[in-house]
Order: sequence, then structure tokens, then C-alpha cells
Amino acid sequence: MNRVLMISRERIAVPSADRELLDRFLAARDEAAFAELVRRYGPVVWGACRRRLTDPQDAEDAFQATFLVLVRRAARLGADVPLGPWLYKVAVMTAGNVIRSNRRRGAVTGPMEHDVPAPAVAPVDDRLDIDAALLALPERDRAPVVLCHLQGLTRREAAERLGCPEGTLSARLSRALRRLRTRLGDRVSVVLGAGAVAVPAGLASATARAAGVYSTSVLTAAGVSPVVAGLTDGVLRMFWMKKATTAAVLSALVLGAGVFALGTLTRSENVARADEPAGKSAPPAKVEAPDPLKRLEKRLADLEKQKELLDATLEDLKAEKQKLEDAKREKAAATAAAELGKDVAVTIAAPGHAPAYTVREVVNGHVAEVTCSNLDALTTYLTRARNDPKGPQGLRLSVAPDHPADDFRIVVGACVSAGYRKAVVGYIERTTVTYRTRLVTYYEPSVKVTKAEMLPSAGEIDLTKYVGPKKP
Repeated sequence: MNRVLMISRERIAVPSADRELLDRFLAARDEAAFAELVRRYGPVVWGACRRRLTDPQDAEDAFQATFLVLVRRAARLGADVPLGPWLYKVAVMTAGNVIRSNRRRGAVTGPMEHDVPAPAVAPVDDRLDIDAALLALPERDRAPVVLCHLQGLTRREAAERLGCPEGTLSARLSRALRRLRTRLGDRVSVVLGAGAVAVPAGLASATARAAGVYSTSVLTAAGVSPVVAGLTDGVLRMFWMKKATTAAVLSALVLGAGVFALGTLTRSENVARADEPAGKSAPPAKVEAPDPLKRLEKRLADLEKQKELLDATLEDLKAEKQKLEDAKREKAAATAAAELGKDVAVTIAAPGHAPAYTVREVVNGHVAEVTCSNLDALTTYLTRARNDPKGPQGLRLSVAPDHPADDFRIVVGACVSAGYRKAVVGYIERTTVTYRTRLVTYYEPSVKVTKAEMLPSAGEIDLTKYVGPKKP
């Protein structure tokens, strides 16, 4: 861990200031400048993401989203704002959004069978408490801790970053550490020492490339995953809501002060009028009628703000719906792949129907489906599958109970020619459906198994006993 802090300090000590690198990136899309910022502050951000999120993929998404938030907010950041503490706060906010999103998804779909089990977690003192305790500190006390203990700066360097005397920095740092010891105990130095984590090289370079792509458009572009873009937009909306809330509070305070001042002025005028002679009363003031145009413009402005909030909420819900649908499809695909396993399944259609044969097998964890129009194509496909060392070694045959036995034996002969000697036979029930005035016949898988005349019983059979003559 000391090595990580030393590397961070070496990278921070380069001549180019953070503001200069940001300006180069904003002005010319200088990817190298942004990559330098990722190298400087990546360990702090990656450490926060890994502590909060047990899934490595979630942590990588939160890491990229944190720096994409910097891309969007860079123009609004003042030159005196230290990036390290700011990025740390954004990283914790982003990780919190991931946690909440996963909880909502889990409440709807439940855990997936193919989810990777979470790794063994560290003791509570070494995990989330460090971030909860740091976020509980005031900003002016949290920044010295991040600069000195997570980034590895000296107190003099941290004071220069914050623009305050070194004595003031030391006082704030001591006060912050005292509060942290109250929550984390005497091991606070050990816990903080593990706060910065080395960033995988591939993740750092991918984040720099994603920043260049994301800065070209407010929409999701190629190279930036929808999950990362959604996380970025979510944190940006949190910033916007915080600003709107602050403005509303200030407006309420100003309005309250104005009402108080107006009340005081009115009471003073009433006292003054009471002291004047009765014959010298002032003429009543003219009351101006409200301007309908201004009232309408104000109403339109309020509706525009409400529309923006509704649009943002709608986009969030759409993204969440898409994520749930994708998870449902992935779960269904994983279930189908697990059910088929290492077998290749062949469904035999009724004579004269197209396609004649439908073949399914698991490829790269998903069920792939291929149709064969004739027996030669089926034989070629099964031969390739049988001879592939990593291909399916088992065979399943699905056929209707009233399928002609002679045709079934011919198909069995093709399977034997491909190298298969045994197969599991299952029956599908033929269903007829009337649609308007046309009669359509198709086959559906059925739990019910029917033994057909002259066809083998359902279950595993020896194919060599049912070989028939080849089709002419």
C-alpha cells in the first residue's frame, strides 16, 4: 500500500497542474491529458469503488462513470477545487447509485443462477465504514484526510492545494482524525492506509478513451456502455437537484426576509399615519393590475422545469426497464443452456414441412439454433459436431408420436453415419390451430410423452437397432 501512495505522489508531482490538463482536454480533446488525470487520481477512485462494490464489473462501471462525471462538470469546477477529494466524493455517490439499482433489480427478478458469487469480504472495520465515516465529515475536514492519507501528499503540499496555511491544514486534519477514531477505533491509520488501490492498466486506458468519446455528445456513443452512461447521468442529476434545492432554500430565505422587512415597514407607516392630522390623509395608491403576459410566461417556465424533471425520470425508468429485460433474457438463456448442456438436439418436422430439421446446441454459453432443409445438410452438421473435441457429444431426437416410422429410421441412419450410437428420444405433441379460415399445423414441446406405434419408447435408445435405408 505504501508503494501505491508513493506512485500516486510521483504522478501528482508532475509540472502540469490539474486545471491545465482539464483545459487541454476540454479545448482539444487531448486524451493524453485526461489519461494523466486518471493516473493521478485513479487509485483513490478505484479504492472507493472496490470497497463499496463486491462485483468487479460494477466497480469498473462506477470507476468509468466517476471520470465521465468529471468530463461533464469540468467547465463548472473552480480552479481552487482540489480534484482528489471531489473525485472521491463522486466515486462514493456513483457506487451508492449502483447499489440502489442492484437492490431494485434484485427485488423484481431475484438473484440470477449464473451470478458470480461475491468474494469473501473484509472485516467491518476495514470496509464500508471508512467511506461512511469520511462522508460524515464536513467538506473542509474531509479534504485534508483524502489529500494526506489517500493521495499520500505531505501537509505542506495539501495546504497548497487547499490554499490555506499549513497550520490551519494541520488543525483540520487533527480534528478529522479525532472524529474518525471515534467511529473506526484506533486502527484508523491502517484503514486509511488501505484506501488507495492500484488501478488495472486496461481499465485506466479504457476510461481515458471513453472520456474522449463521451465528451463529443450528451448521448450514449459507441465505446461507452449504456450502464456507464446511465450511471453518469444519474450522478449529474444529483448535482442538479442539489443545486436546485439550494436555490429554493435561498429563495425562501430571501422571501422570508422580504416579508419581514415589508411587515416592519408597514407597521412604521401605520404609526406615522396615526400621528398625522386627520385632514391630511394621503390619497389611496393605485393598484396595478397583474400583467397576464408575465403571469403566463412564469407559468410556462414552471411547466418547462417540471417537464425536464419528468423527462429525466422517464429516461431513468426506461433504462431500468431495459436492464431488467436484459437480465430476464440472460437468465432465460442461461437456463436453456444449462438444460441442454453438452447435447445436440434435433427436432424432426413432419414430412413436407419446412424446415425439415431444427438443430440446437450450446455455443459460448448460449443456445444456438440452426435449420437444415434436407438430410444431407443434417448429416454434415452432425458429423462436424461429433468430430469437434469441444462440441456436443450427446444426441437428443424430438419427433411427433404419429411421425412415419420409416422416415424416423432414415434420420437415425444419418445420425449413425455422423458417428452417434445412442440418443435420447422424446416426443412432441402435434397441435392444430384454426386461424380465420386457414388450418395451420405446427409442433409444440409437451410434457406429456406418448408412445407411438412402431416408434421406440421415449428415453435412451441404441441407434444401431433402428437404422433404416437411406433416402434416395
